[in-house]
Amino acid sequence: MHLRTKLTLLYTGVLGLALLILTAVLLFATSHTLYKEVDEGIAARAASLVKSIRVTSSLFSLRELVLPDVDVFATPDTYLQVVDSRGNVVSRSSNLGGQYLPLGEYTLRRALQGESFYETVLSGGQQIRVYSVPLVVEGDLVGLLQVGQALSTVHNLLNRLRFFIALVGTASLIFAALLGWLLSRTALRPLDKITKTAASIEIGSDLSRRIEYNGPADELGRLVDTLNAMLKRLETMYYQLQQSYELQRRFVSDASHELRTPLTTIRGNAELLLKVQDGDPVLMAEALNDITDEARRLSRLVEDLLVLARADAGFIPEKETVLLAELIQGVVRKARFLAADRGFIIDEQYPAQAKVQVNRDYFSQLMFILLDNAFKYSPSGGTVKLTAAKTKEGWVEIAVTDQGPGLTPGDEDRIFDRFYRSESTRGQEGSGLGLSIARWIVDRHGGFIAAANRPEGGSVFTVQLPLYDEA
Repeated sequence: MHLRTKLTLLYTGVLGLALLILTAVLLFATSHTLYKEVDEGIAARAASLVKSIRVTSSLFSLRELVLPDVDVFATPDTYLQVVDSRGNVVSRSSNLGGQYLPLGEYTLRRALQGESFYETVLSGGQQIRVYSVPLVVEGDLVGLLQVGQALSTVHNLLNRLRFFIALVGTASLIFAALLGWLLSRTALRPLDKITKTAASIEIGSDLSRRIEYNGPADELGRLVDTLNAMLKRLETMYYQLQQSYELQRRFVSDASHELRTPLTTIRGNAELLLKVQDGDPVLMAEALNDITDEARRLSRLVEDLLVLARADAGFIPEKETVLLAELIQGVVRKARFLAADRGFIIDEQYPAQAKVQVNRDYFSQLMFILLDNAFKYSPSGGTVKLTAAKTKEGWVEIAVTDQGPGLTPGDEDRIFDRFYRSESTRGQEGSGLGLSIARWIVDRHGGFIAAANRPEGGSVFTVQLPLYDEA
């Protein structure tokens, strides 16, 4: 069942229930009023007639009722009847014809109790409302006055009212159903448009499309905003998923290529050693050296891949608050062994008590990646400079400069991609993963890393990290 049909049925059902309750209340109130008017009318006639009745009595005769002309008090649908204490009819209105108002044992018993009462009786095929008034003289019941009025007029009026209400109610329900259908159709038209647009987006897989809506900021407006926000988020996630898939595909391809080279070398040299077990010792030593070098290279590559795998899995290293000077001095002390015949200058310009929140191992790995690259690409006799200085409030900047060939224009950002090797660095030893790991470490520490060429030659790698605020 369509929502439009459900809403129409709901509108019609609620209106029908309201009309039913209203009709029941109206009919009950009208019926009660009409019957009350009948009771009051016949009671008034009875009171008028009682005032005109006289009772005569003597020493030698019983008391007798002296009745007025009852036809004077009668109307076409109002009947009068007087009976004596023995139940004999002594007078009745002429409009009764040959009929009498019913007089049963119940009526006589009630009359003997001296109370006036109402009852509805059936006479001549019609219902008559009868008001019975006991005629009591000096405590004795001498007769009974009955005033009745036919209820056909009341019944006809109520039947007409029921017919009118049924006719108007049916017409109202039909009109309400049609109006509800039109209103629900109008109200749901934007929803149909939203559904069609969403279906076309699903069929065409075009997540860049948005649902157009120019209406007010009501429930539909909020629904459109929510759907558009969801589509934007899906588009972003889909784009990121595509990038991740492409990156993973390229990562697997590059990793396979990088792993194949050392494995091929190790396998080739191992097969050579098997063939020349008693051969030239110099040749065997060279083969073993090649195997050892490639095994080391392979180990470094696998370690780098494990670090990046942790990065992709969302690994967050544990941090501790450390003095910046302690970290820099520890890095400098170990890095001097990498300098070889190259100069190494350290320039520290930060407060002695400056602290940072870092992971010691990953911070050291970050600095050694940058320093190792600087020493590697600087020429023999060149100089590498490590600068650490407090810059803007709450930040420290660590820069590593070299005198190498510099960066190829346009590679300032690409060199941080996995396995990317710039034209100026091809042929050098390395897997192309170091700077990717460096960027991940900096990101996990809430900092920034950038690379640029120096005007005087060489390149500079800059890392910005937030200082720890003890307050």
